[in-house]
Amino acid sequence: MALLLLLSILLTISTTSSAVESHPLITFKSSLRNPLSLPDWLPNRPPCSFSGVTCRDSTIVSVVIGSTPLDSDLRSLSPLLALDGLERLSVTSSNVTGDIDSLSGSRCGGSLYELDLSGNSVSGFATAVGRFLGGCPSLTRLNLAGNYLRFPEGGVHFHGGRGWPPFPALEVLDLSANRISGGGVLDWAFSGGCSGLRRLNLSRNDVYGDLPVAAIDCPEMEDLDLSFNNISGRLLSFRNCSSLLRLDLSSNSLSGDLPSSAISGCLRLTFLKLSSNLLSGDLSVDCRGLLQIDVSSNHLHGPVDLSLCPSLVSINLSNNNFSGEVPFKELKNLKKLVLSFNNFAGSLPDSIPADIELLDLSSNNLTGPIPGTLFQTPNFALKELYLQDNLFTGAIPASLANCSGLVSLDLSFNYLTGPIPSSLGSLSRLRDLIMWMNLLEGEIPPELSNIRTLENLILDNNGLVGTIPPGLEHLSRLNWLSLSSNRLSGPILPWIGRLSNLAILKLSNNSFSGSIPPEIGDCRSLVWLDLSSNQLNGLIPPSIAKQNGKIAVGLVITRKRYVYVKNDGSAECRGAGNLLEFTGIRPENLNRVPTRHSCNFTMVYMGSTKYTFNNNGSMIFLDLSYNQLDHQIPEELGSMYYLMVLNLGHNRLSGPIPSNLGSVKSVAVLDLSNNGLEGPIPESFSGLSMLSEIDLSNNRLNGSIPNLGQLATFPAYRYSNNSGLCGYPLPACDSDLNANLTGLQHQNSHRRQASLAGCIATM
Repeated sequence: MALLLLLSILLTISTTSSAVESHPLITFKSSLRNPLSLPDWLPNRPPCSFSGVTCRDSTIVSVVIGSTPLDSDLRSLSPLLALDGLERLSVTSSNVTGDIDSLSGSRCGGSLYELDLSGNSVSGFATAVGRFLGGCPSLTRLNLAGNYLRFPEGGVHFHGGRGWPPFPALEVLDLSANRISGGGVLDWAFSGGCSGLRRLNLSRNDVYGDLPVAAIDCPEMEDLDLSFNNISGRLLSFRNCSSLLRLDLSSNSLSGDLPSSAISGCLRLTFLKLSSNLLSGDLSVDCRGLLQIDVSSNHLHGPVDLSLCPSLVSINLSNNNFSGEVPFKELKNLKKLVLSFNNFAGSLPDSIPADIELLDLSSNNLTGPIPGTLFQTPNFALKELYLQDNLFTGAIPASLANCSGLVSLDLSFNYLTGPIPSSLGSLSRLRDLIMWMNLLEGEIPPELSNIRTLENLILDNNGLVGTIPPGLEHLSRLNWLSLSSNRLSGPILPWIGRLSNLAILKLSNNSFSGSIPPEIGDCRSLVWLDLSSNQLNGLIPPSIAKQNGKIAVGLVITRKRYVYVKNDGSAECRGAGNLLEFTGIRPENLNRVPTRHSCNFTMVYMGSTKYTFNNNGSMIFLDLSYNQLDHQIPEELGSMYYLMVLNLGHNRLSGPIPSNLGSVKSVAVLDLSNNGLEGPIPESFSGLSMLSEIDLSNNRLNGSIPNLGQLATFPAYRYSNNSGLCGYPLPACDSDLNANLTGLQHQNSHRRQASLAGCIATM
C-alpha cells in the first residue's frame, strides 16, 4: 500500500510538472499568426514529445525551431526564454520580426546559455543587445546573424570608457550579415576591452573606419571575423592575442605594408585570412603555427619563402604580384595551394606533396615541360590540377593517369605538343578535361569514352585530326563538348542526340561533312550550338528548335567562367563569335586566341552563367554559317523564344524568310546573308526591338524594307545586293514617298552595341 501511494504521488508530481512546462510552449504557439505552425504542439500531449523539444529527466533543456514560417513577433518568445531549466533556444529562419529592444526587460531562465535567432527579420539598434542581456545573466552565446539590426547614426556615448561592457558575460556573439553601418561600430564592440569574449563575428555589414587598438588586445579572443566590411587604415600588429585561433579581416580596405610582426604574438593562430584588401609589400609574416593562410587579391609582391611555415595545409596567394619560384618544396603537409594570377616563373619542381588535393598555378609565367615525375607515384589525393595560361611546352605526361582521384584537369592556354595520352581514359572520377589553345596533334583518344563522369570536354584550338570517337555517346553527363578550330572530319553522327544533358556543343572551324542529324533536336537542354565553318549540307532540321528548357538554374556551366567574343563582321571573320572557357586565364591573353583567318573581335561579356527558362526553347546561340546548307529556313525556328544570336549566313538557303522569325523577340544578332532567299523582309521584323545587328545582304529579296523599329537604323550595306529591295537606307521604292527620315540617319550605333552586351550579359 505504501509503495502504491508513493508511485501515485510521483506520477502526480510528474504530470503536474509536465503541465506547468507545456503551458509556456502552448502560450507561444497560440501567439503565432500562422495557425499551421508546429502542428504537433498540442495541449493533450507531453511537451517532451513536441518536435524540436529535447528533455532531460522530464525537464525541457532545448527548443530548436528552424525554417518554419512562424510569422511571429519577437515578444512572443518571452514564455520560452523564461522556461526554468532551458539551456538552448534556437528559432532560426522562421520569419520572426520585431525590434530587439522589445526584449529588454525580459527575464531568461537561469540555465539559458545559448540563444540563436539568426536568419529572421529582427530589427532595431544592435546597441540594444546589452540591455536585453541584462535580463539573461547566464547567456554566453548569442547569434543574431542575418537580420536587420542597425547602428545609431550618431554613434554611442560611452560611460566609463573601457569599464562599460556592452556584452556582459557573453563569450560568443554573431552579428554578421545585418545592416550595421558606421565608423563607431568597432569602438562600441570593443569598448569593454572584449573581456571574456571568445568569438566575435561582425562580417558582412558596412563597418568602416580604422581598426581600433582595443581589437588587437584581446587575450581571450579565439575567433575574430570582421570580413566583408569597409575597414580601412593600416593593419596593426596583434600583440596580446595568445588565445587567437582564427582571424578573418578579408574583403575590407586595409592598406599599407603587411607587417612582419602582424601575428607574431598569436602563437596559437591556425587560420589567417586577409584576402581582398589593399595590402602591399612582401609576405614575411611569422607563420610557424599556421595551418591556413589566404592573402589573395592584394598588391603584395616579391618572392615568397614559406620554409618557416612547415605546418601549412592551405595556401592562397592568388591575384597578387608575387614572383620567383613556386614555393612549396618544404611544405610536406600541404593539401591546397592556389598561386594563380601572379608572376611566378621558372620550371615546376620534380615532385609535389604527397597529400596535396588542389594545385592551382594558373596564369603565371611558368616554363618548360610538365615533369612526368610529378605524377610518377600513384596518387589518389590530387583532385584538382590547374596549370592553364602559362608557357609550358612539351608533351602531356602519360603519368597523369596515376592521379586516380583527379576530378578537374585544365592545361589550356599553353604550348603543349604531341597527342592526348590515351592513359587519361583511366581517370574514372574526372569531371573536367580542358586542354584548349595548345598545339596538340593526333586523334581524340577513344579511351576518353571510358570516363563516364566527364561533364566538360573542351579541346578547341589545337591540331586534332580524325573523327569524333563514337564512344562519347556513353558520356551521359556531358554538359560542354567543344572541339572547334581543329582539323576534325567525318559526319556528325545521330548518337549526339542521346546526350540529354548537353548544353554547349561547339564543332565549328573543322571539316565535318554530311547532313545535320535531326536527332540533334533530342538534346533538349542545348543552350549553345555552333556548327559554323564546316562542309555540312542538306536541310536545317526543324527538330533543332525542340529544346524545352529542362535546365536547372545555375547548373548549366557549373563552376565555370566564360567569355563571349563577337567577330567584327569583316570578310575574313567567319561565324558570329565564340564562347571560350576562361577560368583562370587573364583577359588580356585573348590576343593569343588564333583564328583560321586574321579576324578582329570584341569581348562582349565575361562572367559566369545562370539560366531561367520559362517558355519553350532554351537555345540562345545558333550558328550554322559557312556551310552548304540548302532548302528553306524552317518555320520552327520562330518558336525559339530565347534565341539571341541566329547566324545562317553563307549557305545555299532558298525560299522566303519565315514571317514568324519576328516572334524571336530576344534576337540581337541576325545574319541571313549570302544565300538565295527570296521575297520581302517580313513586316514582323519591325518588332525585333533588341536587334543590334542584321545582315540580309547578297540574297534575292525584294519589296520595301519595313520602316519601323530597328531596321531603318542599320547601314545600307546590310541590305546590299538584293536587286528588288528598296526603302531606307536603300533608295526609296517610289519617288512620291519622300518621308522625313533624316532623324533616322543619326541613330547612335553605340546603342546597338550596348543592346547586344546587355542581351549576352542577361543570359
